[in-house]
Amino acid sequence: MSDLSYEAALTQLARIEQGEGAPRFNAACRGFALTHGARTPRCTLLIHGYTNCPRQFSAFAPLLHARGHNVYVPRLPHHGLADRMSPEQASLTGRELLAALDDALRVAHGLGERVGVLGLSAGGSLAAYAAQHRRDVAQAVVIAPVLGTRSIAERATLPLALLAAVLPNQFRWWDPVRKDARGSPPYCYPRFSTHALGAILRLSRAVLRDARRAPPAVADIVVVTNGADESVTLPPIERLAARWAARGGNVRRHHFPAELGLLHDLIDPTQVRQQVGLVYPTLLELLGAE
Repeated sequence: MSDLSYEAALTQLARIEQGEGAPRFNAACRGFALTHGARTPRCTLLIHGYTNCPRQFSAFAPLLHARGHNVYVPRLPHHGLADRMSPEQASLTGRELLAALDDALRVAHGLGERVGVLGLSAGGSLAAYAAQHRRDVAQAVVIAPVLGTRSIAERATLPLALLAAVLPNQFRWWDPVRKDARGSPPYCYPRFSTHALGAILRLSRAVLRDARRAPPAVADIVVVTNGADESVTLPPIERLAARWAARGGNVRRHHFPAELGLLHDLIDPTQVRQQVGLVYPTLLELLGAE
C-alpha cells in the first residue's frame, strides 16, 4: 500500500476517532495523535501492551511531541473496551495484530518523513516484527517483547502457544488473589485470554525463528530489558538481540538492573510503584530525542 499524505493521514485518524467514539469503547482508551500541524522529520509510533490501551502512553507521548516528533498511539484490536470483563479479547489473532501494525504505519508515514516504532510487551513483539521485516521503519525500540513468560518453562513455550490455538479458551486473572482489586489502572483488563496470549507468543516466536534465517530489516534497533520483570523471561529476548547482531544488525542494548525494581509495565504513569522519572529520560535518550 502507498503512503498517505499528511492530509490523508489526518482524515484516517478522524475516521478512527469516530469509530472509537461508540459506547462499547472506553473513552479514556481511544487512540490519539499529537501533531505539529504538518508532516515532521520524525514520527514515532507508540504501541501499547496486551490488556492495556493507548492511555498507557499518555505521559510519554507529549515528551516526544515537545521534542519535535509527531506521535501516533493506536489502539490494538479488542482493547480499550468499556466492559473490562468482555470475552472479546479472546478473539485476538496474530493476523489482526500485523494488520493493525500495517495500518498504523501507513498513518505514521503520513505524519513523518522518518518513522520509528516503540512498543512494550505485546507492543514490543510488534516492534520486534517491524525490526525484522519492515524496511520502511527507520528505528525500532523493542521493550520486553513477549517471547516467553515467567509461568511457562522455556522448552514448553512454543508447544503451549500452538496448543492454545486449538484448545478451548480460558480466562485467567493477572492476580489470582486480588483479581479485579489488584490496583492496576482502571482501564486495563484484569484478566488475560489463553487464546490471545498464545497468538502473541506465536507471532513473537516466529520473529525469533526468522531472525536466525535473515538479517533484520531496520537499520537501528534498540532492545530494552528489565531485570526485575515479573512477566516475561529474558533469555529468549537476549537470544533475539544476539541473532540480529550476528546477522549484521545494528543492535543497541539497554538493561535496567533488577535492583531498580521496575515493573513489567514501566511506561504507564498510573501503575502502582511506577518509576517513570527514571525510565522516561532513558527511553528518550535511546530514541535520540533527548
